[in-house]
Amino acid sequence: MKNILFLVTGMSPQIITETIWALACNPKRKVQWIPDEVYVLTTQIGINQIQERLFNKGVFDNLKTDYPQLRDIKFDSSSLMGVEVDGEVLDDIKTPEHNEAMADTLCELVRGLTESTDTALHVSIAGGRKTMGFYAGYALSLYGRPQDRLSHVLITEQFEQAINFFYPTPYSYLVSNKNEVVVGDANNADVWLSEIPFVRMRSLLDEESILSNKGFSEIVATIDKSLKPIQLQIINNDERKVFIGNDFCKLSPKEFSLYLVAAELRLLGETLRYPSKDIDGDTIDSKHMKRFNEVYNQHKSINAVDEVIVDYDYFSNTLSTIKRKFKKAFGIKLTEQIAIQKDGESGGFGILISERDISII
Repeated sequence: MKNILFLVTGMSPQIITETIWALACNPKRKVQWIPDEVYVLTTQIGINQIQERLFNKGVFDNLKTDYPQLRDIKFDSSSLMGVEVDGEVLDDIKTPEHNEAMADTLCELVRGLTESTDTALHVSIAGGRKTMGFYAGYALSLYGRPQDRLSHVLITEQFEQAINFFYPTPYSYLVSNKNEVVVGDANNADVWLSEIPFVRMRSLLDEESILSNKGFSEIVATIDKSLKPIQLQIINNDERKVFIGNDFCKLSPKEFSLYLVAAELRLLGETLRYPSKDIDGDTIDSKHMKRFNEVYNQHKSINAVDEVIVDYDYFSNTLSTIKRKFKKAFGIKLTEQIAIQKDGESGGFGILISERDISII
């Protein structure tokens, strides 16, 4: 499995080397986690700082020399990404527009970094503005998998003001503050990770949301809708629409007829019987098929047959197409709640949400 480290940073590139050391080199850590790849989201000023202080001055090369287990890490200029507005990388995150761009960028990056099943992502929120860390953590909460982790790096207080401290060295190395006053020996510094528990909400997203390029606000709205109480509204007119809130799904005459019958039965505390695959000519109960055809004849096209036999093939195929349309309109989590499905108590098939949450107009 490939290990990927993703960080948000601002003006302090030390966060990167400190985090790598804490994950992969700290002898006090029970299990060392060595990243194969490192990616950073920052501003243009942050990119310049990393380029100058970590790459041009050789700090990152020194880290790999001091700790040979890091020698194969992929981290270079191509690993640095900036928050953009109108194609320009921002120097700072100041306005609501900047924050929205940052949130969408983080959402897109974390989504991409969690696409492959053979990767483990570790997100560090120690650097950058507080909103960057918040959005990075939230993005991981949206897309994080069981193997993904979230953390904040901490260092001994005396080294916080040291301008030339980047990681604990395996040899004596004195570090100083901006006034050139020695504050300590990097060899004696403590750097450790504070791992942050987070709620994984990926299971609340449908596959389209996981794979699409929806923005942060859209993804949050999708999850928010799936967590709210459902109010299912079925409009029995020529439109043949099923509503949840402002979202709707338009069904074909045969799909709508079966779904409406299932909804009517739910209001009566009844379910549909699934026709047997092994019995020729088996259908749903005759009274239910009669009601189905009453509804169907209200909505069918002029040239369609007047009576439909709802047998095993018709029933199973229609259930599948309804479910597919619902997933596209409402997402997988809502579909799981409102689709026609097996009732564990009765053994029949129906809509299982409370009758109080269903209205037929």
